[in-house]
Amino acid sequence: MAHVAIPDGIVAHRSELRRKGGVVAAGTAGAVAIVGGLLLVLPGRVSGVVGFVLVIAACPLLVAFGVPIAAGISTMAIGVTASLAAWFAIGQWAAIRATQRPIADWRDYWSVLWPLAAAMSAGGFVGAAMFALSVL
Repeated sequence: MAHVAIPDGIVAHRSELRRKGGVVAAGTAGAVAIVGGLLLVLPGRVSGVVGFVLVIAACPLLVAFGVPIAAGISTMAIGVTASLAAWFAIGQWAAIRATQRPIADWRDYWSVLWPLAAAMSAGGFVGAAMFALSVL
């Protein structure tokens, strides 16, 4: 007899979580980065600051590539790609951790992911602050 998961059942939720965990994390970070990039383009000081904060929160590895000074297109592309790959890895790890419980859903995934996301974004802010202090 073939193993068939019941739609919207426990096994289906677990496999969906493991299948989509990394994509959801990277997609969410990508969406936040796009909103931040759009706010950076708008005129105004407040929209620029909010846009910069959103971009650093979504792509914290940009600072590691020296983006505020070396803002070439290839440097930015590598930094964004590295950040999204890191978000994907963290999302996959969170999905695996969340599905270790017998019954897992997206709330379990987000409860595992949010501390990691906060730490990764905080690392980007600390890197940006260290960069700004070293330039001044």
